[in-house]
Amino acid sequence: MSRAAQKGMTLPEVMIALLIFAAISSASIYALRLSVDSRDQLAAADLELKSMQIARTLIKEDMAQLTKRTVRDEFGVKKAASFYGNLVSYGGRVEDDEKLLASFVRNGWRNPDAGEPRSALQYVEYIFKNGSLIRRSRLYLDDTSGADTIERVLLDGLVEARASFLIGPRGDELEWADIWPISGGVNPPRALSLTLEQDGRAPIRQYFWIGEIS
Repeated sequence: MSRAAQKGMTLPEVMIALLIFAAISSASIYALRLSVDSRDQLAAADLELKSMQIARTLIKEDMAQLTKRTVRDEFGVKKAASFYGNLVSYGGRVEDDEKLLASFVRNGWRNPDAGEPRSALQYVEYIFKNGSLIRRSRLYLDDTSGADTIERVLLDGLVEARASFLIGPRGDELEWADIWPISGGVNPPRALSLTLEQDGRAPIRQYFWIGEIS
């Protein structure tokens, strides 16, 4: 073979080829990272949406089944109203670092074939604690010292949660109260408004009608 046929690439040509290869590799890695990040963001958004839907469905079901049944606290004192909102309940159940958004009794708690020694009524509380919206319930209606409670975190990553309660129409507008019961009444409100705030996002406000409780 001639010397011309054996001639290879020059150093500048090798450097240029390596530069092109590095640029293509960097672009490919960046595109892959964007794809992975987008996938993770979509998964997180999908999980957040599912959590919101589950929370809304559960609250809606609770409100639809709400009944005017009063309970006794851990000291045996009968509460005056069947629904409390944004008020500290009697007894020592509510901790200092949590906010009681609503407490009530609901009907329709399934007990197939009466397998558990309880009724179909269930005492429920919605609380805001450590950035989470929590549904708390207990097996029996009246509170007792040391009674077990069941807590379910519905939403987390919140900076604030507020409840307000529909009194009824007032002229062309609806009248809402920040606490419940209101002065002179012991009946539950007509609807619940729940406002949820997350850092850097607009507040989300959900409305829930309370069932036929006349």
